[in-house]
Amino acid sequence: MKVERKPLPLIYPNPVVLVTTLDANKRANIITLTLVGPVCWNPPIIGIGVGVNQHSRGLIENCGEFVVNIPKTEMLSDVEYCGLVSGKDVDKCAKTHFTMTPSNKISPPMIEECPLNLECEVKQKIPLGSNVLFLAEVVCLHVDETILDEKGGVNLTKAEPIMFNLTNTYWKIGEKLADYGFTKKA
Repeated sequence: MKVERKPLPLIYPNPVVLVTTLDANKRANIITLTLVGPVCWNPPIIGIGVGVNQHSRGLIENCGEFVVNIPKTEMLSDVEYCGLVSGKDVDKCAKTHFTMTPSNKISPPMIEECPLNLECEVKQKIPLGSNVLFLAEVVCLHVDETILDEKGGVNLTKAEPIMFNLTNTYWKIGEKLADYGFTKKA
């Protein structure tokens, strides 16, 4: 038997990412987000949901660019810190153990310690109640070679991404179940 609950966007787990952008004075800011996902393969477009009242929302709107940095589980304390304090009040780059590294195609820096970094240009902004959805094209992808498998794909075990459940808990990836296309008949 199923029980009806209050509607939530309970698609789980969600990746935990660090988004870097710039303020008007070209100072970097970091925000932790969990409402993130791919929405188009060609061109490569991702969507991020940012709270309408969050400081970073205005920075992303003004800058028009951001980097999605995918952290490892060992970074969880600094990752959570970046989600609990506002860049309006605190220089998160100075208060964390992150190294800001220049991006290749956009102005905001990327976080060196993150094994994956997606440089993004905002293509569309959609207000959605409590959040604004930014649709952005990935214009450059950086992958740390230490997390690649023998075929050049990302090994999630080595990448150690942090996942978030909308019941307010952090998780790590478990085991691989199968390769894509395993049900195809030869």
